[in-house]
Amino acid sequence: MKKQESHIRSILKGLTWRFLATGSLILIVYLVDGSIGKALEIGAYEFVLKLLIYYGHERAWNIYLQGKEQTPKISLYKTILWRLIASSTTFLIAYFVLTESSTGIENKALIVVGIEFVTKFITYYLHERAWQMLPRGSIRRILKDKMRG
Repeated sequence: MKKQESHIRSILKGLTWRFLATGSLILIVYLVDGSIGKALEIGAYEFVLKLLIYYGHERAWNIYLQGKEQTPKISLYKTILWRLIASSTTFLIAYFVLTESSTGIENKALIVVGIEFVTKFITYYLHERAWQMLPRGSIRRILKDKMRG
């Protein structure tokens, strides 16, 4: 049986994903809406909210897997579920933030989510596979070694 993923690993995994995902979302919103202010506002809401949701998502999968290996097929299922959760959240955030600015809000929010869904589906899957290449327990060992000096 494989080791379960630690809380610190889930947090670090969530942070690395959030930086990648939020950076790309800010770019997508800017390209669709043309407002850097709105893009940064949506990015800020998204970063905080999805970091919390993602941590819960990771912990739930950890319980489901019960220490079993995460195969590419499981990574695909995890990717699909996360994209549905994340894209729904992005739509709501974009809809409410863009409501203040212009007409065609639903269209802009849908365009943002459409572009995000495709680009982040691929990016998230690759992020998952990259983290699976890092053996469980290695982050804790690195941190312990750093603390010892």
